[in-house]
Amino acid sequence: MIIKRLELHNFGVYAGDNKFIFGNSKPIVLVGGMNGRGKTTFLEAVLLALYGANSFAYTESKYRSYLQYLRSFVNKSAEDKICSVELEFEIDNDNKENYVIKRTWDTLSKKTTEEISVFKDGVHNEFLANNWPMFIENILPSALSSFFFFDGEKIAEMAVDSTNIQLKNAIRSMLGITVLDVLSNDILRNLKKVNKDGEDNKTADGVQKLREEKEAAIASLAEIDLKIEKLTHTLVEDNDKLETLHQLYKVKGGDAVEKRQETIQKRAELKAELDAEENRLYELSAVELPLLLVGDLVRDIKLQAADEHAEAIMRQAVLQLEEMLEEFARDYSGDNRSSIDFVNFVKQQTGNSQEEPIYELSDQALFQANNLVEGVLDDANAEAKGIVRAKKKLEKQIGELDSYLSLDINDKELQGIYKKIKKAEQTLVDNQVKMSELEKERSTANSRVIRATSEFSKYVESYLSTAELRDSTDRTIKYSNMALGIIERYQVELQKRKTGVLAETITECYKKLANKKNLIDKVEMDSDTLNMKYISEDGNEIQKDSLSAGEQQLMVIATLWALAICSKKKLPVIIDTPLSRLDSMHRTSLIQTYFPNAGEQTIILSTDTEIDSRYYELMKDNVGDEFTLRYDELTKSTSIEIGYKIGAEL
Repeated sequence: MIIKRLELHNFGVYAGDNKFIFGNSKPIVLVGGMNGRGKTTFLEAVLLALYGANSFAYTESKYRSYLQYLRSFVNKSAEDKICSVELEFEIDNDNKENYVIKRTWDTLSKKTTEEISVFKDGVHNEFLANNWPMFIENILPSALSSFFFFDGEKIAEMAVDSTNIQLKNAIRSMLGITVLDVLSNDILRNLKKVNKDGEDNKTADGVQKLREEKEAAIASLAEIDLKIEKLTHTLVEDNDKLETLHQLYKVKGGDAVEKRQETIQKRAELKAELDAEENRLYELSAVELPLLLVGDLVRDIKLQAADEHAEAIMRQAVLQLEEMLEEFARDYSGDNRSSIDFVNFVKQQTGNSQEEPIYELSDQALFQANNLVEGVLDDANAEAKGIVRAKKKLEKQIGELDSYLSLDINDKELQGIYKKIKKAEQTLVDNQVKMSELEKERSTANSRVIRATSEFSKYVESYLSTAELRDSTDRTIKYSNMALGIIERYQVELQKRKTGVLAETITECYKKLANKKNLIDKVEMDSDTLNMKYISEDGNEIQKDSLSAGEQQLMVIATLWALAICSKKKLPVIIDTPLSRLDSMHRTSLIQTYFPNAGEQTIILSTDTEIDSRYYELMKDNVGDEFTLRYDELTKSTSIEIGYKIGAEL
């Protein structure tokens, strides 16, 4: 099943006509928008189109009637007060079949009426319109719809639900147990009526007596299960209370008392580092740093010495030039007046700039002066600044530790909190002991149920084998009890067989999602209670409370994924707020592993804080159609834009 189009008219926050058209072959459809823009409304629209009054969105809502629920969706600014939702989808059996289901209603009259029209392959089909609930139940039973269309916030709530009642109900629906329960109850109601109207004989009384004993045993087991459920909630509250007391103990300085010696040691280490930095500063002060105080003078000396050095070189050059001119005059008989004039000009120029030398530094001394100015002083300055920064940081850290050590701790108050902690710990232990006792009682009660069931079955079998042909009442009793026995045995075998497959599938799905792949080696499921156990590689049971909130949520998602797989239905998956309360690692796992494989079509309703630019890059290769829900504050309505906008673009 692939959704091709969703059209909304004055539906919720969608004023006027609004269309979502899905035409891309890639598995992921991304619908983005801020909170309150219409993402959840999208999911409710799909559920309403498919199931009407059977939609779990309605059954779980606050509305007492289906018509009230319909009226709640009519856009407040709509002039015609007519609302409709139209869904087009395609089923790929041997041949592709196209279906369009449209629901229309208005609030103009006092009584709201709903009109349903259905088209198959473009042709109006009155039969399907009149029998749509039966038709859609064959494609996607409403009891299974929560496996494929779900809210991430509810997943987060299911993760913290220690009893997992919602998941157990979902598992029972997938296994077909709920259908068997309904069938058994119908047979029992009919059987009681027949027994009441039929002949009252000893054999029938015996059957009824054993049935009542069996039902009493089952009721006792159910009562114990209820106590276990309540005590489980109490244990959660005990753990929360204990955690609160531990936090209060910490805030009041309990940790400071316990970690005081550790803090003192840390301060000593930091003080040693500070002393080392100060010693290094003293060493610099004894060598290079004082020269920084007369840095300008040192630079002036270096410049003056350099000028003197240049002038000395020039004087030497002039002397050499005079010597060369004398040699030239001896050997050259021509006119050399121009040469003499040039030498005199050079002597005049050098003579004008010559001053009496002050320092007369040698070449080595000049090199050392230059190195001092250009390198040593700058390095010393930089090192000194670094030492000063390090000192400030260390002094700050020491100051923080001093503040920590100087805390005014109320020992009397701490002692009181500590006593409360011990009392809470004892309460927790007592309740854990009660839980252990209840579990033993349950084991005994379950044995009674098995024994009573066995005795009842044997008695019924004997009764049926020796009974002669009776009237219609007796035959009804006979075949009703036979049917109940068959249903019961089938239910037991069905649960044993399917829970094993389901547990294996959950294990596979969780390992694909989990970051700590070695944390849980396998998931086991009790075929009677449907309770799940998490088993480590060494064969030990992992308590659910030891898992992080993100890991617990991943386990719920893995369970829903496995339920969808085991249902063997090729259906779209719609996820509202999919990454709620998940950290970055778990978000990445869902984006890379779950979303592309959740179904043939996965529609994700997300805010830009859940799927931002980084997560979008991780999943874009699998993203086909993209939409952004943009809200107009003036009209108080949402419009649909093509493309997924992120951050400031919204």
